[in-house]
Amino acid sequence: MDNQELRALKEKVGFIDYRICYKTGVHLGVIEDFFSGKTEELDPKDRKKIEDLLLAAAKKH
Repeated sequence: MDNQELRALKEKVGFIDYRICYKTGVHLGVIEDFFSGKTEELDPKDRKKIEDLLLAAAKKH
């Protein structure tokens, strides 16, 4: 999944940055910077956690 798809998935499920932080343990600053477009880089472990969370939420909707 590329960066744009991940950002679109976040919008689709309607999660706020804090909720992603709480559920994944990824630092809030990292999440805010990525989803605001300030940075394009995510640690592979963090990306996996965020993808898994958002995909699971999308399946429930």
